[in-house]
Amino acid sequence: MDGEEILNQHLGMIDAEINRTFEGHDFPKPLYDIMKYHLGWLDEDLKPAKGYVGKRFRPTMCLLTYNAISGVYDKALAPAAALELIHNFSLIHDDIEDMDTERRHKPTVWKIWGVPHAINAGDGMHVMANLAALRLDELNVTHSKIVDVMGILNRTVMELCEGQYLDMSFEGRNDVTPDMYLDMVSRKTAALIEASTFIGAVLATNDEKTPEHFKKFGRKIGAAFQIVDDIIGIWQKTEDTGKPKASDIKNKKKTLPVLYAFENASEKDRGQLIEIYKKEEMSDGDVSTILTILDGVNAREESQKIADKFEREALDELDKTGIENESMDKLRTLTNFLVNRTY
Repeated sequence: MDGEEILNQHLGMIDAEINRTFEGHDFPKPLYDIMKYHLGWLDEDLKPAKGYVGKRFRPTMCLLTYNAISGVYDKALAPAAALELIHNFSLIHDDIEDMDTERRHKPTVWKIWGVPHAINAGDGMHVMANLAALRLDELNVTHSKIVDVMGILNRTVMELCEGQYLDMSFEGRNDVTPDMYLDMVSRKTAALIEASTFIGAVLATNDEKTPEHFKKFGRKIGAAFQIVDDIIGIWQKTEDTGKPKASDIKNKKKTLPVLYAFENASEKDRGQLIEIYKKEEMSDGDVSTILTILDGVNAREESQKIADKFEREALDELDKTGIENESMDKLRTLTNFLVNRTY
């Protein structure tokens, strides 16, 4: 079974749990329909749709972690749904902040309904995430465990906000270092992936050491995932990502490949990079120049090497748990898929 098959195997149960969270929330209907549009369940006319809904890999990792320890899925479904809703509320807001017009091969929420409605829908989805997690109370989970899970989720959202602030603040600066970048992505991206595996383990066992290994595993693979995302955001074709090619460059994102070029390009090329990034808006020619400079210093290959290093460290944390079963094998396969994907 490959990574895509593992994700597809769990997609139905994840979306069913998210759907359960929406039950009883139907007025005003368009508000919830906008959320469902973003989740991939409705089309632009708010009619049922069958399209790409995203990877759902964060909740899948939560489910697999819980299953690897407990042998079942039951109590992990509620937080799995919460994790996916948190991820998606952050994407709605992220699209506004970056002014991205496409996601998953279709217009973004703000592009269709405007920024005010998009902000409101994102805020609402954040609350829906908390409601999803609170369903643990119906599943005979102790109140102390529920408090633990809610604490992890809310601290994680705060880290997402911190990471997003840093990411946006980096856009107008030319003094950002790879270490600063890694600190930013550890908050913006890795924190939620860490929460996925950490929550799965915390719910499955009272042992203290095992959840720590899964927590570190999630943080490491989260960093690798974001670096690969940066590579895709620069070099992959539009049909593979559903976003414009080199959109991260156009948005002046200080991603790892760009920072690598700033540190390793010739003095002349670095001067060009600085001048281009000072501009209010980049032209297509500017983007082409940057791509040429990145290729000249092998920024893509060097960035992938760092992602591969994080992958090895993540897998080491799985090995330290001493757990060996089918779900652990699936976590390893999924890890490899996430670091070697092309979309």
